[in-house]
Amino acid sequence: MSSTSRNILARTYLFLLLALPNIYAVFVASDLDSWTKTLSYIVVVAIGLCIPMLFLRERVYFIVAGILCLFLAPIEIASLYLNHSPATVTFVGFVYATNWRETMGVLAAVWPLCICLLALWISYFVIAAKRPNGWLIPRRIGLWVAGISLPILFAGAILFFSVYAKRLYHLQHTGEILTLAKDLTVMKFNKIYPYNIYLNTHRVLDNRRKARHAQTALSSFSFGLAPSQDTLPEIYVLVIGESGRSENFSLNGYERMTNPRLQKRSNVVSYNKMFSQAGTTEQSVPHMISRIPITQPEQIYTEKSLPEAFQEAGYTSIWLTNKSRAFYLERIRKAMDSYYETGKDMSVLNNYDEYLFAPLKEVLASDANKLFIVMHTMGSHWRYDTRYPVAFEQFTPVFGSDFSLSMINPANRDKLVNAYDNTILYTDYFLDSLIQLLDNKDVPALMLYMPDHGENLYDDERQLVLHGNYSTSQWLIHVPFIVWFSDEYAAQHPEKVQQMSAHAACRDNASVIFPSMIDAAGLRYINDTASDAAWRTRSIFSETYRSPDTLWVMTAESVLETLPSSLAD
Repeated sequence: MSSTSRNILARTYLFLLLALPNIYAVFVASDLDSWTKTLSYIVVVAIGLCIPMLFLRERVYFIVAGILCLFLAPIEIASLYLNHSPATVTFVGFVYATNWRETMGVLAAVWPLCICLLALWISYFVIAAKRPNGWLIPRRIGLWVAGISLPILFAGAILFFSVYAKRLYHLQHTGEILTLAKDLTVMKFNKIYPYNIYLNTHRVLDNRRKARHAQTALSSFSFGLAPSQDTLPEIYVLVIGESGRSENFSLNGYERMTNPRLQKRSNVVSYNKMFSQAGTTEQSVPHMISRIPITQPEQIYTEKSLPEAFQEAGYTSIWLTNKSRAFYLERIRKAMDSYYETGKDMSVLNNYDEYLFAPLKEVLASDANKLFIVMHTMGSHWRYDTRYPVAFEQFTPVFGSDFSLSMINPANRDKLVNAYDNTILYTDYFLDSLIQLLDNKDVPALMLYMPDHGENLYDDERQLVLHGNYSTSQWLIHVPFIVWFSDEYAAQHPEKVQQMSAHAACRDNASVIFPSMIDAAGLRYINDTASDAAWRTRSIFSETYRSPDTLWVMTAESVLETLPSSLAD
């Protein structure tokens, strides 16, 4: 083979590895649904690869490009595989929130791919290091081409998005149209690898920085809640579940018996028209424990949380979690009277939510009379068949010890659903056991359960699976909402129990949690009858409760959408 042929083969191999995520995107990205979009994408990617050649000689170019692109490729490919979309700021945030145990668990499941990937990296850099140090493109020609093509490309994008903006948003003012067109053009780089990884990494780090600074203003924050008027024992528990979909709870009509214990329990009310505010934990949980609506995510760090509101009213607030530590809960963790985490995470086998019962029993046996407890569970988070003991493997077959990530495909839907339903069966056991512990205290007690979001299980033609998807589905946001109250609570608050039961058919979302729990405990705002009256209209325990006219959902791309029309009734 001639040296020219070897050079062509070597360069082709290196370019293919650099552009592998982009090539994969051409075939699987849902955004590239027309030949014009695909062609535009290919042109932009090609220009992005070529421009550095004007400033870097061949050997240096391939080494620098390899460092900047190859090590990030698995992130992009994983997002394309799971979501049919390039990695967004949310997906990049997932990566940064993943600890080393979770990472090792994923790598262990795909070790053959890891070996292949390592071999590709080594071969790339060995070949790149042997490249000559000449110019890949004659500089004078390259500069002329770049000087002409880039302005034409940018002008074409502005023209296209100007027409798009005018038609979609019905804008008339030229300045507004051009500004929006420019923003949309720039935003496209958030969907082109590797720019999207770096741009979204900056956004993740910037959001964390803003969150840290925002917390400094909360030292003097007060809800203005009046202290509890008595010292009689009371217990309020909020259970934040994980990946629970309403359709798989037999309490809500599922054909399989997944809630045998709760369906036999007295004083249990299930709401079948409740929805999550977002499809990811990071987006959903902060708003579940806040008064800030999902429509104002930038304000989420300007107020304290629900357990801190109870602290202000004189309650002892406890946070018990079986989840990995998340940065958005760091301040709340430090503010709690007591905080306990199992030290386990989603990659650990046999990590069961019942491990939270030991610290819970200690809390219930303490001298604190008035308790507010948050239990943040692992629930039905993937991988399903590791979320429950073997005694709860009622629905079979499920994945065995030979599981690999390649098994997550539509052909294995039955196994996925079986394992998932077993997690709901275990959640039924967990909630029933929790209720029994609370009931044994013989005091006014109330438990509210809602998952952070639902889960996709290849339910329709879009073939969506798991969560964090960039498309909203009913299975991702339709979640169970269960309330239990003790006989002692019913005797003390008969009117609240009556109203709560009367609203069981309401259509609402997780924004109902904060006002409902405040109202359930009979807490009041000091000298602020307007706030009291307004928040009482959002409490399921109040006769003035009113469902919102519009329910909003935050997508994984941080885009607000109204509840899908199919779920409107």
